Amino acid sequence: MPAIADARSANAPLLGSREGQTYLLGEEVYLRPPAPADADYAASWRFVKFPISPDRVRALIEDGKSGDDSKRGRHQLVIVRKHDERPVGSLLIHTDWFPYYYVEATVDPIFGEAAGRWKGEAAAIAMRHMVDEWQMPIAGISLLADETAAIERLTQAGARENARFCEMFTRDGRRVDGVMYECLNETWIERLGDPAEEPLSRTGTGEPRPVTAPVQPDGDPPTNAVRIGPRIYLRPIQESDAQVAAHWSTRDNDTTWSNGPYAVTQGSWWKEMKELQEADPQEWVRFAVCLRESDEAIGFVGIADIDYRHRFAESESELINPAYRGSGYGSEAKHLLFDYAFNTLGLHMLQSWVFFANTRSAAALRKQGYRESGRVHWLTARQGTFTHMGTYDLLADEWRAMPRHEPSS
Repeated sequence: MPAIADARSANAPLLGSREGQTYLLGEEVYLRPPAPADADYAASWRFVKFPISPDRVRALIEDGKSGDDSKRGRHQLVIVRKHDERPVGSLLIHTDWFPYYYVEATVDPIFGEAAGRWKGEAAAIAMRHMVDEWQMPIAGISLLADETAAIERLTQAGARENARFCEMFTRDGRRVDGVMYECLNETWIERLGDPAEEPLSRTGTGEPRPVTAPVQPDGDPPTNAVRIGPRIYLRPIQESDAQVAAHWSTRDNDTTWSNGPYAVTQGSWWKEMKELQEADPQEWVRFAVCLRESDEAIGFVGIADIDYRHRFAESESELINPAYRGSGYGSEAKHLLFDYAFNTLGLHMLQSWVFFANTRSAAALRKQGYRESGRVHWLTARQGTFTHMGTYDLLADEWRAMPRHEPSS
């Protein structure tokens, strides 16, 4: 190991070892900020799928573009093997959504069985640090369900499973569930109670309804339509939609889906939508929901956070014109969106998150075929306390197996 020691001594003597470090120390690994010498081992700790030269990584570290990125609400730490100071992975702490902080962790699989232990230990160290020393109410992490060694370490540290998404990931040619684990601050539990014991209110029967399939209209289809239903169609968002979005953003009295409406300007809204469309590939695909009889835009639906490798994403929808809520327009739009997601993009699974108070949207999800997959606690502040979200998932094969309505046009 002399080459490592020499490089670190020359480039970052104070960050080259755990000597004198007083926090984030585990039995087999410890965490610290990236040092320039770590660039030689970037393949083991960078959150990237493609190779990058050590020279580029070293320049990023020296320029302050790798590590502490507090302006963006995240802080990156290197996971280091204790017995020889070898970087083996890294961990991101996300701090931009109080009170819910969460971590991402990766350890190079080249280390075999030990990689899972080190990943779990590093995540446990960070999560306990966040809730015990930073005094954050809650810390969370997402994992693959077959990461048993990491999960064991997290469980030993007091973390517990709170959500499970069916067949979310692909590993070695098979589908694996995604799981979420949470670690809570005991003082906040004493003050607010255990959030896992809070009941989830439900409305509606919870029974899925038949799918409204896309139709082939008589004559020419609506201009630029991507999917057509009996009453509505989906088309790409265009600049004229910005005026509609800005208008209705100041006229919504429904506060169940958020802590009140968020007014937008035409310019800022269209700038964001245009940037989404300019991405290649698009990681968030959005459509305008338009009435067939008048071409009026009444809302928007989309597929966010698309993971093309594992073929999952999150669905989202909003009927911005309140006059069209509660009449089936939302579900019709969602099924057209599902057809696009599963049959055009080839996604395997969709997920959705809904505030506990938004029982109407949760009932609509169950009606559309979604099933409850868990809950994420203390995600944001609401009415003097912290509120939770229910989580839901829907597999492509399950949606295709649902009964269909077959309208003529």
